[in-house]
Amino acid sequence: MTSQASAPKIPQLWVPLPSGIHPSWREIDDGSAAWLDRFGLYSDHAQRERLTRISVGEITGRGGPNGRLAALQWTADFLMWLFAFDDEYCDEGPTAASPDATLLIITKLQRIVEVPWAAPADDNYSAALLELRLRLDDLTTPVQTARWAASFRAYLQGQIWMAANSTYGRIPTLSDHLAVRLDSSGVKIFSTLSEIIHGYDLPAADYDRHDVRGFVEVFAAIIGWSNDLVSYHKERQRSQDSYGNVVDLIAHERQCSVEDAVSETATMHTRAMALYLRLRDQILRDAGPELRRWITDCDSWIRADYDWSLTTNRYVNPEDPADLPDGSAESPFREREADQPLPIASVAWWWTLLKD
Repeated sequence: MTSQASAPKIPQLWVPLPSGIHPSWREIDDGSAAWLDRFGLYSDHAQRERLTRISVGEITGRGGPNGRLAALQWTADFLMWLFAFDDEYCDEGPTAASPDATLLIITKLQRIVEVPWAAPADDNYSAALLELRLRLDDLTTPVQTARWAASFRAYLQGQIWMAANSTYGRIPTLSDHLAVRLDSSGVKIFSTLSEIIHGYDLPAADYDRHDVRGFVEVFAAIIGWSNDLVSYHKERQRSQDSYGNVVDLIAHERQCSVEDAVSETATMHTRAMALYLRLRDQILRDAGPELRRWITDCDSWIRADYDWSLTTNRYVNPEDPADLPDGSAESPFREREADQPLPIASVAWWWTLLKD
């Protein structure tokens, strides 16, 4: 919700996963800035400066520290598109509060994802996405492209739900919000990027397993809830009035202060992180080489997003800084509660995947 209130203090989150970065991440970052200029994905010079200071090369390099350079550059360019689109169409622009306008742009973008060789691209964002989609075919297998496309379409469709809530002043339940935001946040897309970056196919028999699909949701929740915390101050200052952040929804639903809602969100993150580690170890017991590699790559993306988010100017913003922590906590937030399931209908099923 838009507000001039002071930034709430964000606690250290527990992210006990290894950290690394590709040695060429700065060159990747420069390449994405040039790509942004090529398509002019900004409304003015100030927005261009905000986008080029995000350091998409850093989060990409952290997510794929041993990745192929061309695939990493594509990933960074795609993330730049996502951040620019999110600002202009989802969070801050006039379309963010118009489900009709959102539906029109999303219909066009989905056609580009499906059949780029026959899709119209008559604006900056569709032209940039068309270039990304065509370039993707030179980097990937059909399996990798299909998985990326499915997760990207789900992200786009989630924007309609968010815009409708904003337009009609509808405040979703926390449970409904958590379910939709697994896709509308765009975080699930990260789970498809490692195959592109490293050039391997996770077998369908593994990808479609019930426990692996649950694992992907937990993965997305960890990154999404962490992002909701570190981006909270930025969203209050710049975004449309809405309840798109889990902190605001908890405060509303439980009639508590923002500070208490921040603590509750950190507790949710801890419980999801503890579950992720248990599910990961359980899946690894009988995992083949591709599944093992993919899970390791999921570890990298979780840590990549957290490390990057604490220093990127997208959230830190020297002109109006958020009160963010330094690094990962050594132990879980509210450790005694770490292994307890969350009593929230849409996500409680994750804990049923545990065999012991």
